[in-house]
Amino acid sequence: MKYMSIFCSACLAMLVAGCGSAAKRIDTGTQGITTVGAVDARDWQEVSVKAVNSLLESGVLVRADGRKSIVMVNQVKNNTGTNAPTQILTNKMRQALLSSGKALTSTAVGGAGPEDAATRQVRELENDDLFNQATVQKRGTVISPDFSLSGEIVKQQSNSGRTIEAAFYFHVVLTDLSTGLAVWEDTFDVAKQATSGFFY
Repeated sequence: MKYMSIFCSACLAMLVAGCGSAAKRIDTGTQGITTVGAVDARDWQEVSVKAVNSLLESGVLVRADGRKSIVMVNQVKNNTGTNAPTQILTNKMRQALLSSGKALTSTAVGGAGPEDAATRQVRELENDDLFNQATVQKRGTVISPDFSLSGEIVKQQSNSGRTIEAAFYFHVVLTDLSTGLAVWEDTFDVAKQATSGFFY
């Protein structure tokens, strides 16, 4: 009878565990799932903040003429072997740069084409008699970027018994487009480790 009670309790526990839970909204900055083998929401947030702070502290964006530097946010290459949507990082960095008030970003040009093609499209309305030409944006008025922000992500993974460790290296570089020279670069490491259970 005692063993039957223990068996029933175990079955009930497995049944309850198998029921799952209802979907709910979470704060990805504090409650999101930490993934060992992939970049997760908190990683994107932390790296974007660190990268922009490092860039601003370097002072390379400060111009002698007082004008705000224009930054073209280029591509971040994913060399991790996993599906890492690097646009999350570049978008967060663009937002942080704009919020800082220290620089402006261009959406008219980009490594994979313009973020917003409208800048060129509206200038193709010249000589289109459907449009009032006095309201059409003119050629020669778009401001070219001073800098290009790009980078890559590399992953290194190792295992020891049931423990798995993955390190992600986010390398970001700012290029002066007038000279083609790198004027700032930094690397940000994110390392995560987990140990699986005996039956996992």
